[in-house]
Amino acid sequence: MKQLVFLSLLSFASASASATTIYVKPNYPIEALRNCIEGWVEFELTVMPDGSMKNVRVVGSHPAGIFEEAAREALKKHNLVPKVVNGESVPTPGVRRKITYKIDGECVPT
Repeated sequence: MKQLVFLSLLSFASASASATTIYVKPNYPIEALRNCIEGWVEFELTVMPDGSMKNVRVVGSHPAGIFEEAAREALKKHNLVPKVVNGESVPTPGVRRKITYKIDGECVPT
């Protein structure tokens, strides 16, 4: 049996200076890997002054229903840097994170 390697990419989109300080590589759902399915999930959230996340919601995914759970679990483990205004950390709504699942190399469905 050929071993498959997968890549998981995280992209950032926000009007703020919020950044990830700790990134956790998400698990690739086994059924998606077995069926050679690639895709992505994009979240929108609010970064709180302590770096936690609030109001996390999926704003898009492809294919729908495949990667959302794994991406959400990985996102929970990220630590984010809040936006600072006048020396104070402030809530930052509208921060977007996109996690992409891509198989690196040849994939043959099992």
